[in-house]
Amino acid sequence: MFRFREFGALVRRALSLLRTEGLTSMLRHTWSFAAYLGGRIVLSRTVYLYEHSLVPRDRSRFLPRLDSWELRILHSNEDAERVSAEGLEDLRAAFVFARRSLETGAVAFCVYCGTELVHVGWLAVDARGRTAVDRIPFDVAFDAGQACTGGTYTKPAFRGKGLMAYGYFERFEYLRARGFTSSRNSVEIGNVSSHKAHAKFNPTIYGIGWYRRVLGRTHWRAEALPGGPCRGMPPDRPGGRG
Repeated sequence: MFRFREFGALVRRALSLLRTEGLTSMLRHTWSFAAYLGGRIVLSRTVYLYEHSLVPRDRSRFLPRLDSWELRILHSNEDAERVSAEGLEDLRAAFVFARRSLETGAVAFCVYCGTELVHVGWLAVDARGRTAVDRIPFDVAFDAGQACTGGTYTKPAFRGKGLMAYGYFERFEYLRARGFTSSRNSVEIGNVSSHKAHAKFNPTIYGIGWYRRVLGRTHWRAEALPGGPCRGMPPDRPGGRG
């Protein structure tokens, strides 16, 4: 359900975009948000299913190509309030459903350049938080030390600078430090940039999933890859091998 508070945040975000980036940017974001809302009514996705082992990795291999940045990890709306009070861009103003996601226990990893929020990624450590991270219902064994990640976004002006790989590195380190041994996520088959970022961690791609939702009714089907799990990059297409 779309809350009045979230509608207010959306209006404030639109006015901020109009003021700082102009009408074209505001209309582009409005269209993206309308598409997002439409996806909550009718959604169709075909995804590869990933599993990452949470092992020690060399941080220097995953640093973004930026002169400076700051990572903030938000566990609650109170954390978001404190970050905003410091003058950094409020995650909840940029992403109107972030407030609700934080309420579920999902954790947001926010990368700032100066005061600007340029990248965000989410993780969940239990079933309550996972729907805020990824609504696609692939299996996650939370009771067996497994977590899930998703909800990754980078501002267009900062894409191609390694922020996705860096964000995943920090999320995996966070989980590893808390005793988790693996993490799962889904990636749409056509999302090449995301596949390339994930490949840096040599993941296991263990299946393909088909998700459909129409007016609240969902259908989910997952299958193993025809030739068995593969590592790194996925097959070129469903049923093929990379």
